[in-house]
Amino acid sequence: MNRTKLMLLGLGLLFSSIGCSYAQTAYKVGYVPTSIGQALTQAWKTGVENVMKSYPGSTLQSFDAQMKAEIQVTLMDDLINQGYNAIILQPADAAALTASVRKAEGKGIHVITLNTDTLLPHAACVTMDDEGAGAMVGERIGNALGGKGSVALIQSPPGAQAGVEREKGFRAVMTKNFPGIKIVGAQNGMWIKDKGIEIMNSFLQINKDLDAVFAVNDNMAEGAMIAAEAAGRLGKIQIWGFNGQKSTLALIEQGKITGTAYTNAYNQGATAAQYAFDLLTGAKKKAAKTEVITVPPFAATRDTVAQIKSEDRW
Repeated sequence: MNRTKLMLLGLGLLFSSIGCSYAQTAYKVGYVPTSIGQALTQAWKTGVENVMKSYPGSTLQSFDAQMKAEIQVTLMDDLINQGYNAIILQPADAAALTASVRKAEGKGIHVITLNTDTLLPHAACVTMDDEGAGAMVGERIGNALGGKGSVALIQSPPGAQAGVEREKGFRAVMTKNFPGIKIVGAQNGMWIKDKGIEIMNSFLQINKDLDAVFAVNDNMAEGAMIAAEAAGRLGKIQIWGFNGQKSTLALIEQGKITGTAYTNAYNQGATAAQYAFDLLTGAKKKAAKTEVITVPPFAATRDTVAQIKSEDRW
């Protein structure tokens, strides 16, 4: 799909339009992440709520899809039937939600996706450069291992495009730049810590000389850390996560996790919400293609994590 791309530079993204007043109607906005209870989706919500304060009378309703695409499809139908004006969606499965997004856009409802795009044009997608960030992690691990060793992957669920792109970038770098490093395992961690523990335990039992693991989100990286620590192998294995949640940053500071690809999730949520309101108020015109707003990654390690301010930790 052809898409227009913009770059958000720096961690302190601010929109000049936030805080301004508009003569407007009250709008209904739906927020449909894969799950409400995760640090990342809560931070996105906080960012959305911060923007909502500038639009008195407008309302935000959040919905928990329990990590299931079929629930998101049902929720999307409900929001369409209830006449919502905009939907901020984190698709659990890009293909499974494409028809729902098309239906909403066909009814004049602006859909902004977070982290995972869908397969047909819609208003916008606000995402990290997942493939580039995966490549960045691959470079970090490859250089740290001196180009030799064994690594494992804790993957996202099938159809979760963000996780697929992260893995794609990682594998491409390993193939091109570090042929002496072997990927010895890859399993779906379902985005959750407990599954990360289970998978890492399996990797540790099978691979006595495992050198590194890349988990495509921080929850799973924390699970890998717990398993490695319990096995007495924490100091011998590089562990990288993705997203940059507050608990992972603390573990990086403690030397228990090697690093993570950080994004300012507050700003990411605010970006999605502001884009929706810019369309609703006429401050922005909808493009014919999905406008992809790409947040550059930041490699948070023990040497760099102090650069992330407390107010930017979620």
